[in-house]
Amino acid sequence: MSKREEIKDGFSSSNRKSGLVYTKILGWIDLGHACGDDAKRLKAILFEEKDRKYFPEFNDWYFPVDYFQEMVKHLRFGLDLWAGVHAPLMVRSCLSNEMKKRIALTIMKQTAWRFEAFQATTMIAKFTDSGFSGEDLVSDLLGFYRVFGTGIDPLILAMPTTKNYALSIWDHYGPIGNFKNKEFRPLLFPQPVPPKKQTPRKGYLPSWLNYIQPLNDLNENSLSNRHYDAPKNNFFPDNNRLNEELYVSLRRKPSKEDNLLRQKNFEMPSHFYINNHKPSSPDYFHSTNNF
Repeated sequence: MSKREEIKDGFSSSNRKSGLVYTKILGWIDLGHACGDDAKRLKAILFEEKDRKYFPEFNDWYFPVDYFQEMVKHLRFGLDLWAGVHAPLMVRSCLSNEMKKRIALTIMKQTAWRFEAFQATTMIAKFTDSGFSGEDLVSDLLGFYRVFGTGIDPLILAMPTTKNYALSIWDHYGPIGNFKNKEFRPLLFPQPVPPKKQTPRKGYLPSWLNYIQPLNDLNENSLSNRHYDAPKNNFFPDNNRLNEELYVSLRRKPSKEDNLLRQKNFEMPSHFYINNHKPSSPDYFHSTNNF
């Protein structure tokens, strides 16, 4: 849930990991989403290929990937309650760097969308307006390109504005959480011209935030869902759907040392699934043959 007091000056916020800035090309940007910490972790997993294993049924090598997005509720007694979306996956080994970037974007986009949908559920929406908040998905995409992309920092290319300008946008249109956006496209807010009341409009992604394309067909087995630590085809009737599990996790509040260690730890934190998915069962009583 973004608040007015979180608004920062865009010209001096490129290294911040929290706060809100307004940009002329991408609209509002949540610096927590855009810092790219989850993308850095995903990149390290994909390029390290830890615990890869040969699977005879696929005649190929695969390694596990655990990608997750989560939120936290601070409790008493030094405890935090975390909830989020976890994608347990397998990726084929020895792929090109460009293919790994496409796989990473596929994972991020599907998981981020599912996480926003989770936040938009009735149960969570009682406490926050973050579900599909206008800045979230485009901020995730910006964070991805800051890690997997090349060239100038895309946050700079997005033309961040001063804090005073951003405040004028907020005061004219209201909280960004009131505007929902289910696409990885910017939501732009024209400069206020009182007394006329203006409305936001959808923008288009610039070329420097659109040159990596996600996979459009998972049947090539470069990226698979994971079941019992092995690649699993046909996990869902829709073969292009990744498995994203809802989970909760109770943890103690981290110290500074814990936070530094977590940045180097690529493993999924301890958790409990909420009604986890099972692979689709084959229909032994249906035949497509004509006798």
